[in-house]
Amino acid sequence: MFKSILFLYCTLILPVAVYCYYPQVTIKYGTLRGQYLSTIKGRLFSSFTSIPYAKPPVGELRFQVSQPVEPWHGILDASQAHPVCPQVNLSNNTLSGDEDCLYLNVYTPQLSFPFIKLLPVMIFVHGGSFLSLNANRNQFDPSILLDKDIVLVVPNYRLGVLGFLSYGDEILPGNNGLKDQNLAIKWTKENIIYFGGNPNAITLFGQSAGAASVHLHMLSPLSRDLIHGVISESGNALSKWALALRNEGQILTKRLAQSFNCPTHTSYEIMECLKKIDAYDLINARNLFEWNIIPLLRFRPVIEPNVEGAFLTEHPADIIKSGKAANVPFLVGFNSEDGTFQSAPIYGSPRLLNDFSNYFEQTAPIALRYRDTAPDKEFITKKIREFYLNNGEINNYTKPHVTAMFTDGIWIAPTNEVVLLHLKYTNQPVYYYVFAYRGTASSTTADDPTYNYGVGHSDELLYLFLLRNRFPNYIPNEMDIRVSNVLTTLWTNFAKTGNPTPTNDLLLPEKWQPVQSENLEFYLIRNDKDIRMTEKPYWERSKFWMYLLTDIEKLFKNLCIGF
Repeated sequence: MFKSILFLYCTLILPVAVYCYYPQVTIKYGTLRGQYLSTIKGRLFSSFTSIPYAKPPVGELRFQVSQPVEPWHGILDASQAHPVCPQVNLSNNTLSGDEDCLYLNVYTPQLSFPFIKLLPVMIFVHGGSFLSLNANRNQFDPSILLDKDIVLVVPNYRLGVLGFLSYGDEILPGNNGLKDQNLAIKWTKENIIYFGGNPNAITLFGQSAGAASVHLHMLSPLSRDLIHGVISESGNALSKWALALRNEGQILTKRLAQSFNCPTHTSYEIMECLKKIDAYDLINARNLFEWNIIPLLRFRPVIEPNVEGAFLTEHPADIIKSGKAANVPFLVGFNSEDGTFQSAPIYGSPRLLNDFSNYFEQTAPIALRYRDTAPDKEFITKKIREFYLNNGEINNYTKPHVTAMFTDGIWIAPTNEVVLLHLKYTNQPVYYYVFAYRGTASSTTADDPTYNYGVGHSDELLYLFLLRNRFPNYIPNEMDIRVSNVLTTLWTNFAKTGNPTPTNDLLLPEKWQPVQSENLEFYLIRNDKDIRMTEKPYWERSKFWMYLLTDIEKLFKNLCIGF
């Protein structure tokens, strides 16, 4: 059953990091030659990158469901970085990527065959608003996680219009980026045993758009029987940015087609015309934003018509309520100042700050994602301004209040909602966390490196991966290292057992209990010593949104369902 990993010896030329001999593995599709790397603690692991899991989605396969890769002959070099999927860097307006991008990386500490035991597998789905980032090692370096006994898989998937174009019919149903992820999960299921991974112990974890993605896999009939646990970091399927409204895809697709002078009578005409447009021109279409780059997620997951191969045909809340979610443990949470993802760019631009302050009634409903779902958006905007700003103006003194507003409305409210739904309608444990450790580095330095916003969006990733591309000069202090050990232990314990604290551990001063009641018991992580169970996360702020959004939620669900 096993195909061996072969280790070829050359000459050791470096005491740490990369070695001259290399691992070789034969899987279902052919033979791969990888490389040896070293973790931050000096543990050797095998790295196999640029592994194709699908046929290149180019030409006639653009806008189509990804197809399994064909077997190859000879030895495939799996030691180099692969192309990123086409994307635009919104901070500097540069374009990068190649449509031939459906590759994944596998990292394993298994160094000899036969394997003594198969290790649990963790598949990381990257975030990036469904329109940016990638799986490459310079983006998400595994040198922290591979000190634990897990096998790590990180796939690319199609982004933006190339991954999420939808017309809401059988020609362009949408969700191809999620179907790419599904194919990567299937690839892992059938091949990971050759890397020493257990195909019957696959945990998905992701951050932001990746967090919503992995939660959607928990709900999709295509994926839910393939997985054994899910970790959603700052995002889930009920996040308002994670799911398109009814007919939104069709409207955007028509608008995009018109911008390239394509016929718009039928979805087939649109698809055939857009296939001829250069990928960079497609992803750089700038006529789809309404304020600055908001809404950032224009092409995103949709509820599809009930056709063959559909990924999602019901609203996520209805799937949970009907008991059709994967019967696996769920770990979910947020960072204490996740709202910096919205507030820091506003404060970093005098023009945006002026817009947000002087035209709050127009910009707040767009930025907080209730403009098209609120039955009385003027009333809601008024209540928000009263609660967070005391009806005052927006200026540099209100940074924490504006950040709290976005944190609560965009991140905490849907997390509370999804935890309560899983608690009520599933019989698997739900582990809720708040990550509140501000370390040496932070994403919140976007507008002002001297201002401490708190624990920003994606900050927890610093303690799971080396983020070399984003923080090339980051040197962790002792506390950062200890917090990293805490977080990686919790996450990998969950992957191994379905419980982040299965046994008493000196590293973890208090056991993490699953949510038991509507008080929303959660695990608060402030540093390596201040880790404890508590309840009612940011309760006054949470209750404000619970009451405010009761009617919005009902309308939002109805507006998403179009079939």
